[in-house]
Amino acid sequence: SDQYSLYFAGSTTLFNALLMKCLEREVMALCRYTARRNTPPRFVALVPQEEEVDEQKVQIAPPGFHIIFLPYADDKRNVDFTEKVPASQEQVDKMKEIIQKLRFKYRTDSFENPVLQQHFRNLEALALAMTEPEQAEDLTSENYWWV
Repeated sequence: SDQYSLYFAGSTTLFNALLMKCLEREVMALCRYTARRNTPPRFVALVPQEEEVDEQKVQIAPPGFHIIFLPYADDKRNVDFTEKVPASQEQVDKMKEIIQKLRFKYRTDSFENPVLQQHFRNLEALALAMTEPEQAEDLTSENYWWV
């Protein structure tokens, strides 16, 4: 038997029994989770999810558990919330104007694939015996929009 096998005899039955009991009792399981060897364990909550099907008996959500990573004590912090400061009508109007300017009709042919463009530049440099290809400009990069 393979030592890296994730299947153990009866594991499916055990999983289903745990899921059914958690759903029945409306509880979650607290566990120690180690993602892989040589990584520190994390505390997690296993939150059960019941199978959901629609009217035609098509599965919408599978049965199982959601893994929620729990914070350590030093991950928690107290935030002093000050009073709520509502936005003025002028600020609201200005924000609406900004959002309106951000909207545009998206067309796939408006943006070139940067990886493909770089590939074409590499081929061009090879065909023309250039020492180095030109760098393709990535118009989809967030760095481009902030410049």
